[in-house]
Amino acid sequence: MARSSACRRILETEYSDDLDQLFALGGSSGGARPKILTTIDGEDWIIKFPSSYDSKDVGKQEYELSLLVRECGIAFPESRLFESKTCGGYFGVKRFDRVCKGEEGSNKVFMVSAGALLETSHRIPDLEYETLFRLTAALTESMQDIEQLYRLMCFNVLVGNRDDHSKNFSYLHGDQTGWALSPAYDITVNPGVYGEHATTVNGKGKSILLEDLVEVGASAGLSRTKARRIAEGMRARVEAAGYLASA
Repeated sequence: MARSSACRRILETEYSDDLDQLFALGGSSGGARPKILTTIDGEDWIIKFPSSYDSKDVGKQEYELSLLVRECGIAFPESRLFESKTCGGYFGVKRFDRVCKGEEGSNKVFMVSAGALLETSHRIPDLEYETLFRLTAALTESMQDIEQLYRLMCFNVLVGNRDDHSKNFSYLHGDQTGWALSPAYDITVNPGVYGEHATTVNGKGKSILLEDLVEVGASAGLSRTKARRIAEGMRARVEAAGYLASA
């Protein structure tokens, strides 16, 4: 019972000492980095810890990217950087696939990844952004979601998030609202396999130019003028924040 009570206190607190202790004593809960699922102010959150391959500032970096991605007009859930005495901080994000019901807990929102819908493995780099745009158009019939996906594609390329595989794009379904592209998630700086994106842009896994982004955006239904304005504006923001990746 003492151990159970200690775990409960850790999971219900935001203090860095407890998170450091949990990180030191815990193991991986799946995924590339160890994490915990917890409740903060009645909402469901995920808090990530550095893996053995990460720098100690990886949490701070992911938090900064979460702020930057919102500045670039991309939907992203509420995020926080939890203090730590052993590293740059732990990245936490509120779950968008849960709806808080107060004292009744929370309800799940139906979510499915592009990988599941297309029946493709995230371990095999066989996806194109053009395919994602066609899937999004067929499911959502929304140009707003098409633009969101375009912005996300641009952001992944601009910051060097090459871990853009089929499980990192998802769709939510509501009884009243139907299908919609989910908010962005797992936004990190990642070198990818052999320096290439898991999802190709205009047939390219690397050396992707702004013209490639515009070409894909135009083929998805955006005007070339708008696609270029979005890409150039995002590039300026990412560069100003110090996160612009080399092609």
